[in-house]
Amino acid sequence: MKKTLKYFLIALLVVAIVATGFVIYVYNKPHRNVANEKAVTLTAEQLYQAFKDNEQHANQLYLDKAIELTGRIAQITTNQQGQTVIDFNTADSLVTINCTFKEAPQNIKVGDSIHFKGICTGYIPDMNVVMNNGILVK
Repeated sequence: MKKTLKYFLIALLVVAIVATGFVIYVYNKPHRNVANEKAVTLTAEQLYQAFKDNEQHANQLYLDKAIELTGRIAQITTNQQGQTVIDFNTADSLVTINCTFKEAPQNIKVGDSIHFKGICTGYIPDMNVVMNNGILVK
């Protein structure tokens, strides 16, 4: 009985050490720098149409990849983390391309046509395509 408890405690300690090591590794892992990544260039409308027409295929092409979008700003807001979020217009007035900036861009306003570079993180059907970690491309 005592031997079993001893082995169980040793196994528990090993698991705790491995889990701690994994957490430290993930926490200190360098973040992606979208500015240095080669991006797929599209218009906001092309990205929306790709997801609308075939979400599975669009996921294979664009999900978790750097995308440089060109489009017209429909709305500018701030999210709960204080980051600037813009929505690009699409042909469907109910669906937007939702783009979150890493750092607040200067001198943009609703109606401007801009180049946004960020990481595509997915599609919410009948709602929006989501992009994060974005920068304004000059």
